[in-house]
Amino acid sequence: MSKTRIVAIIIDSILILLTLLFIFGNSLQNVEESTNTSEGVTNIIVEKVEPIKGAVESNKITVDEVEAFTRSLAHVLEFAALGAEFMLLVLLIGLKPLWCGILLSNSSVLVLAVLDEALQTLSDRATELIDIAKDFLGACLGTLFVLMLYAIMLSFKKKQNKV
Repeated sequence: MSKTRIVAIIIDSILILLTLLFIFGNSLQNVEESTNTSEGVTNIIVEKVEPIKGAVESNKITVDEVEAFTRSLAHVLEFAALGAEFMLLVLLIGLKPLWCGILLSNSSVLVLAVLDEALQTLSDRATELIDIAKDFLGACLGTLFVLMLYAIMLSFKKKQNKV
């Protein structure tokens, strides 16, 4: 294994750890902290994103609906990053066959999603199966994104080798 690949594996592993710290850190917030964080993000979105601001001002949507959507999107995006990082690690390690790597990556992230929801019970917050589904959707989207980039890269390499 090349030195560059080893460095990439280390960097990706650090990214995975940082992402997990972020996710689990948010899950360990108590109800009040979590609500304040969510409301703060929602208020920024309502103030800064003109189409949403206009929709709230014209009563087409409520701030609570924006907050619910923001929370759902956060689940998907956090775990999309984690899924992408795990899939990249699989590719960097060179786990074969690829479908085993995809299965291992997504299974690992699913276990972490369940653990993430379980952690919320430590801070007296509700756990919801729908959040695990959102997390897993995000992981699958992250995996798909990395696989698409990988396919593009392989296609580009093939074209270069033909020239």
